Amino acid sequence: MTEKTILIVDDEINVLSSLSRTLFEEDLGEIFTAKNGHDAISIIKEKSIPNVIISDYHMPGMNGINLLAKVKEIAPDTTRVLLTGAADMGMALEAVNKGNIFRFLLKPCPSDVFIQAVKDAVRYNQLILSERDLLSKTLNGSIKVLVDILEAQSPFIFTQATRLRKLAHNLAEALDMQERMWEIELAVLLSQIGAVTIPQELLLKNYQKKELLDGEREIINSIPRVGRQLLMNIPRMETIAEAVGDQNCVFWDITEPGSPYRKDISIVSRILKIVLDYDRFRGNLISSVAAINAMKARETEYDPKIFSVFCTKVLQIDEQLAYYATKPKLGEKQIYIDDLKTGMVLTRDVVDRNGILIVAKNTIITEVLLYKLINYFRSQALITPIFIEIDL
Repeated sequence: MTEKTILIVDDEINVLSSLSRTLFEEDLGEIFTAKNGHDAISIIKEKSIPNVIISDYHMPGMNGINLLAKVKEIAPDTTRVLLTGAADMGMALEAVNKGNIFRFLLKPCPSDVFIQAVKDAVRYNQLILSERDLLSKTLNGSIKVLVDILEAQSPFIFTQATRLRKLAHNLAEALDMQERMWEIELAVLLSQIGAVTIPQELLLKNYQKKELLDGEREIINSIPRVGRQLLMNIPRMETIAEAVGDQNCVFWDITEPGSPYRKDISIVSRILKIVLDYDRFRGNLISSVAAINAMKARETEYDPKIFSVFCTKVLQIDEQLAYYATKPKLGEKQIYIDDLKTGMVLTRDVVDRNGILIVAKNTIITEVLLYKLINYFRSQALITPIFIEIDL
């Protein structure tokens, strides 16, 4: 287990030395000390995010309340303890409101009380971190299940989502949005999750750009709304769900008189709208320049700042995407279904007896896809050979 870290902040050197010595003797973890709030912030940013911070209230420059409020911003999981000689109720309320203090300790504080308070703070911090880790693993597991379902149920939709993810990743980098990269990529990858509720024949018809009946078009248009409803049931996915639901919302420039500016549309949705439309145009095998020109004809539908960056960087953003077979092909080999393994890459589409796509070419075989193909072969619904990529 990672060693606990505790940061003590006090402008009185003797007090700082005494408190750190007390905790060191209790072997509660690595002890850092700082003489003022600015030094404490530097330690957190440059050295280590502490499990617990204990700060005096009366310090020059930055008092303990303001310091702990700042720590709450930059290290929200750190448990915060305030040490003060002033038993002032107004100060206490301010501390709670600004810094979410775990505990107050009054000077002079008996050693046994101080030690127990720090132990409680460490225990509370570990509880918070454990719950966060559990929630993160639960979230990642839920996401994997959704992606596996999409990959198994709608292979051509999953292929599009994978392509969109690369496109959005490159655009987010151009926008210097690395801090929201996970959120953007996830929203794009799950943007078509609502398609799992649509009949495969209708999805294929839409994918092949065939004319749809009014009722069929209405079903296809429901994909974002259904996706939002599915994702809303997963904790911490609320913002992703909203972005998926708003992926087709148009954006009007506020500078145009009488034009409503949809400021309620999240920036992730605005990115989604741009990459989805671009992918649709490029999916028709037109050039990147022609795709951009088609989008410029309807540019009021897009966030002008994001669209401007996209137009400027589109060639760099586009070059990694396989709209055309631009890279040299590797060799391929036909294998039996019993020899298919996870990690192998298909070089040809796998279709069923009716010509419906089961798994698209260039797909990496996952455990879910492996089970799916085996079951199709066992039920004799699949008779096409399997071709995989090999090094020449």
